[in-house]
Amino acid sequence: MSQFNNLTAMSRLRSQALACCSALAIVGGAAPAFAQDSAAAGVSEPEAIVVTGIRSSLRSAAGIKKNSLAIVDAISSEDLGKFPDTNVAESLQRIPGVSIDRSNGEGRFVTVRGFGPAFNTVLVNGRTFASDNQGREFSFDLLAAELISGAEVYKSSQARLQDGGIGATLNIKTPRPLDLGGFKAVVSAKGQYERNSDKVTPQGFGLISDTFADGKFGLLASVSYQKRDAQTRYTQNRGYIPGTTVGTGANAITNVFAPRNQDVGQDDQSRERIGFTGTAQYRPNDQLTFTVDGLYNQFNVDSRVQALGSWFEPSSYTAAAIDSNRTVTSLTTNGNADLIQTSNNRYVKTYALGGNVEWKPNSQLTVKADVSWSRAKDSAGGRNYFTVIGIPSTYSFQQATGNGFPSTTGYTADLTNAALGRSHIALRQGNSEAERVLEYKLDTEWKSDGGALDAIRLGFVNTNRSKNSQSIATDPNTLCLYCGYNEPASAALLSKLTLRAPSGTGSVPTNILGYDADAYFKFLESPAQAAARDQARGLPAGTTAALLAATNGFAATVQPNSFAVSEKVFAGYLEADLKGNLGAMPWTVNLGARYVHTEITASGRQLALTDLLAVPNDPTIYQAVFANGGVPVSTAQRSSYDYFLPNINVKVNLTDKWIVRVSASRTLTRPQIRDLAPRTNFDVTRPASLDASGGNPNLRPYTANNFDVSLEWYPTSTTTLSVAGYYKSIDNFIVQTRSAENFTIANASGLPIGGGITGPTTATFNVRRPRNSENVSVRGVELNVTHTFDYLPAPLDGLGLSANATFVDSSAAFDVTRFDQSVAVEGLGNSYNLTGFYEKDGFAARVAYNRRGRFLEYLVTPGQGGDPVFRRPYSQVDVRVSYDIKKFAQVFAEGTNVTNAKNITTGRFNNQVLDYVDTGARYAAGVRLNF
Repeated sequence: MSQFNNLTAMSRLRSQALACCSALAIVGGAAPAFAQDSAAAGVSEPEAIVVTGIRSSLRSAAGIKKNSLAIVDAISSEDLGKFPDTNVAESLQRIPGVSIDRSNGEGRFVTVRGFGPAFNTVLVNGRTFASDNQGREFSFDLLAAELISGAEVYKSSQARLQDGGIGATLNIKTPRPLDLGGFKAVVSAKGQYERNSDKVTPQGFGLISDTFADGKFGLLASVSYQKRDAQTRYTQNRGYIPGTTVGTGANAITNVFAPRNQDVGQDDQSRERIGFTGTAQYRPNDQLTFTVDGLYNQFNVDSRVQALGSWFEPSSYTAAAIDSNRTVTSLTTNGNADLIQTSNNRYVKTYALGGNVEWKPNSQLTVKADVSWSRAKDSAGGRNYFTVIGIPSTYSFQQATGNGFPSTTGYTADLTNAALGRSHIALRQGNSEAERVLEYKLDTEWKSDGGALDAIRLGFVNTNRSKNSQSIATDPNTLCLYCGYNEPASAALLSKLTLRAPSGTGSVPTNILGYDADAYFKFLESPAQAAARDQARGLPAGTTAALLAATNGFAATVQPNSFAVSEKVFAGYLEADLKGNLGAMPWTVNLGARYVHTEITASGRQLALTDLLAVPNDPTIYQAVFANGGVPVSTAQRSSYDYFLPNINVKVNLTDKWIVRVSASRTLTRPQIRDLAPRTNFDVTRPASLDASGGNPNLRPYTANNFDVSLEWYPTSTTTLSVAGYYKSIDNFIVQTRSAENFTIANASGLPIGGGITGPTTATFNVRRPRNSENVSVRGVELNVTHTFDYLPAPLDGLGLSANATFVDSSAAFDVTRFDQSVAVEGLGNSYNLTGFYEKDGFAARVAYNRRGRFLEYLVTPGQGGDPVFRRPYSQVDVRVSYDIKKFAQVFAEGTNVTNAKNITTGRFNNQVLDYVDTGARYAAGVRLNF
C-alpha cells in the first residue's frame, strides 16, 4: 500500500510539473526561436553592456548558478544598496522552492523546499549568526535590505558548507570596499504610507566606500533607518477542541469539534529599525588580504493590542448546530465579553564582529583564517502584558463563510457601559532571549595546474553557541488572583473604544470599552480592590493583601520555564574537485565528506504541581498550586553525538549552454534549541482542556539522505530555463505530539471526576512534547524560467519576466480523516512566483506575484485542543516603479501587498477558521542618489 501511495504521489507531482512546464515553455518559447534565428544567420549573440539595473542583477544571479559546482540559486543587488525588494526575505521568495512567513506584513522566516526556518542554515558572509529567537530560526526582518549585496541558496550540499541545513544553506553577503574599488556613495530616502494605520513614516539609507594607498586599503560604512507605524486587524480562535461534548442535559451534543473562543482586535505597532555596518580591508600585496567587519542592528517593536474576546465554554452552550464533519458551525452561550489589552513587543539588539585573513603564498594555494563573534538579544521579558476586564453577557457565534472571518453577535450586555466591568485575569509576561556565537574557521584550497585533479580543500570549524531564554512574568499564584469576574472594576478605568475590524465578510462588535493596562495593574494592587476581593469571596480581611505582598504583586519575575543551552560543534572536512571530458562534454565532480562532533548541555528549572483549586463563580478555569512556594528546582542534562556526512556533486556541460547536475549527500539538522529544555510548563488549567508543554533533552538530530538532479539551459546571459527534482529521506524526524500524562494533586476543592480530573487525586494533562519519530520522505520538482525580450522592437525590448513553480509531496502528508496521525511534515506546500518587469531609458517597473499553497503549519496546535493548524493559500502582489531623472538621481514608488491579501489559518477542516489577519497594503515614494 505504501508503494502505491508513493507512486500516486509521484504521479501527481509529475502531472503538476508537466502542466507548469507547458506553460513555461509557451512563455519562454521566444528564446529558442531567437537563438535558432541568430545561429542560422551566422550572428553571435549580442552582448549588451549592462552595468546596473534589473538585467545586471539577473546576469549576476545566472552566472552564480551556472558556474557553481552544486545546485545553487542566487539573487543579486541591482546596484549598490539597491536590493530587489524592501525586505531580504521577500526577495528570497522569488527563488524556486523558497517561501516565507511574515510578521506584521514583513517577511521574517524562510522555508526552503518545504522545510521550515529551523531546517535552513543561514550564514552572513559565510559565518554563523546569532538568533534572537528561542530556536535556530534567523529573523530576516532584523536586517535592512539595503545592507545586503546578494544572497545564495545552496540546495545541494558541499563538504565545506556549514552543516545543519537539511532544507538549504543560505549565505547572505554584504559589500566589500576592495571589491567595489574607488569611491562609491549611495543615499536614499522615502516616506511609507500604511493603509490600515493611515500614517506616513520615514526611511533612509546611506553608504560610503572608498579605497586608498593605490587601492591597497579600503573602508566602507553604511547606516539604515526604518520606521513603521503599522496596524494589524484580526480575528483569532485558539483552536477547536476535538471529541468534546457541548451543552448539558437534553441540549447536549457529543463528539464534536468545538471552537474555543473568538477574539477580534487590532494590534497597533511602532516598528523602528536602526542598522550600521563597517568594513576595513588591507591588501598590501596580491598574496595577502586582511578584512575586519562589524554590524550593529537595533529593532524595537512597541505593540498595543486592543480586543474583544468571547469564550465558548462547552458546558455553557445554550444552543448549537453542527455540520457533517461534526464541527460546531453556530452557537449561543452564556459567558463574559472580555475587554482585552495585551502586547507583542520585541526589543532586539544584534552585534557582529569578524576578522579574516586570506593568504595566497603562490598561485596554487589559498589559506583563509576567520574568527567571528555575534550576539543577539531580545529584552522583551516582563515587558509584555495580558489583561482582561469582563462584562457578563450572552452572545452567539457563526462560522466564517467563503474567505471571510467568523462572526460574534447578539451580545445582551451594553459593551460600552463602564459600570458593567468586572475584574479578571492580569499578568505581565514576555521572554528575554540572548544568544552568543563564537566561531573559528580555517579553510585551505590547493589548485592544480592541470590534470584530472583540479582542487583539494581541507578545513576545520569550531562553533560555540550559548542561548539563554528567560520567561519573565507575573507569579502563577498571582496572575489569576482576581479570576472569576467576582469584583467590579472601577468605571474610571474604562473609556469608549472603536475597534478597527479586519476587512472582509463577517460581523463583530466594534464599539466597546478600552483601558490603560498599567492603570489596571495599579488598581488590582490597590488596598481598596484587595479588600473588595476579601469581601466578595468571604475571606478574612487582609488575605488578598498578604498574597500580593508574598508574590510581589503583579510584578514580573523569572519563571520556571526559563532555560539555557550550550552547544559546541567541532567539524572538519575534506573535498576534492575532479574534472575531465566525456567526448566533447566537460565534466566536474565535487567529492567530499564532513565529520561533525556536537556537545550539548541543557539546563532549566521545574515547577511541581500539587493541586488544582476551583475558582469561585467561574466554572471555566482552575487555580494551579505549586510546591516549594512556587519556587522551581534547577535541573541539567548533557548529551553528545557524532556524524559522518559525505556528498558528491556531478556537473556535465552537455554544450556551452546546457548543463546537467546530479547530487547525493547526507545532511543533518539539530533539534530546535527550545525543544531541548528539560522542563514541563502547565499552560492551560481549564476543565475542558488541561494542557501542558515541555522539552526533551534526549532528542537526536534529524538526518537526511538527499538526491538531486537538475537540467539547466542558458541561451543568453539574461535567460535561464531549468528544471530540478529532489528526494529527501529523513530519519529521527522530530514531531510535536500530545500524550496524556498524570499528575498527583491534593484536590482540596473536591473537584468531581470528569474532564481532566481522572481520579480522586489525579489530574491528567494533555502534554505537548517533541519526540523523535519514524522516517519520512519529501520529494519535489522545481521549474524556473527567466527571460528578457531584448530582441523585440523598441520600446518592447525593455520587457522581461521571471517565473518559477515548486511542487512538493511527502510520505507524511497530513490526512484530515485520521485522528491518530502522529507524524507529518510541517510547512510543506506548493509555491509559485511570477515577476514581470520593464527597464529602458532610465525607466523601470516591476510587478511581482507570489503564491504559497495550503500547508500544514502545526501538527499539534500550540493553543488549545491539540488538533492541527493549516494555513490557507496566500497570494501577494508587490509593485515598484522608478525613473532616473539624472545619471546619479532616481525617484521611485513602491507598493507592498497592493491587493490587501489576508493570512488565514484553519483547523483540521477548512471551515474551522482560526486566525484571520489583515495587515493592509503599504506604499512608499522616495529618491535615491548614487555617486
